[in-house]
Amino acid sequence: MTVHTARRSRRPATKLWRVPVRRVEQVTPRLTRVTVGGDELADFVSAGTDQNVMLYFYPDDVELPEPLTFGSARAMWAQVRPLTRTYTIRRHDPEAHEVDFDFVLHDAPGPASAWAKRARPGDRLIFVGPSPAYQPDPTADWHLLAGDETALPAIAAILDVLPEGAVSRVFVEVEDADEELPLPVEATWVHRAAGGSLAGAVAAADLPEGRVDAWLAGERSSMVALRTHLLDQRGYPRGGVRPTTYWRRGETGS
Repeated sequence: MTVHTARRSRRPATKLWRVPVRRVEQVTPRLTRVTVGGDELADFVSAGTDQNVMLYFYPDDVELPEPLTFGSARAMWAQVRPLTRTYTIRRHDPEAHEVDFDFVLHDAPGPASAWAKRARPGDRLIFVGPSPAYQPDPTADWHLLAGDETALPAIAAILDVLPEGAVSRVFVEVEDADEELPLPVEATWVHRAAGGSLAGAVAAADLPEGRVDAWLAGERSSMVALRTHLLDQRGYPRGGVRPTTYWRRGETGS
């Protein structure tokens, strides 16, 4: 599935950051929030919404060059390449020079969730970016935001920038009620443990009339089912429906 790039912010200059952890918070049983911060982030520029960075995870015994930059990291690729994962920026505080990342703690953890499980203040997180960011369509009649827990940081960030009074419908698939998070608008929470599915919840919903701006992200098969429903059953225009695959069932976790 391709990622639609219409109405995205311009890409900032790509840079590598190596930033210490300031705080680690267990937000839900399956979600850990890691806050990194310091003067290293003084020139970090965030465009909000679904803007992301690429996290770099090196083996513990790798000696990294000083200073570690995007260029010096690339120069090492012939000897060692980091494991990488793409993560959305949940919050950027330019005054405090802080960035929050939310990590879903998978049952079969990959490098990112394994790192988050053991992260402590003073540890350093390496990341490269940031990416361009989705820009909600200001001319749409209403906004549809749908995804699983991996999309929650972007959904929350998108809601933060929607204009006051904007009509929105939000659907989030999580494991169970313990994984629900506060959002600035009412959301439909779908529980996998109870047999719910994201596409099924959207299909059963009474959605507003008018032209939709739909942002969707999550597991690939869920995105295929949701996109098919919105285009084929609802008849929404393709240009207003933008699904993004964040992960694939059966593959190694984040």
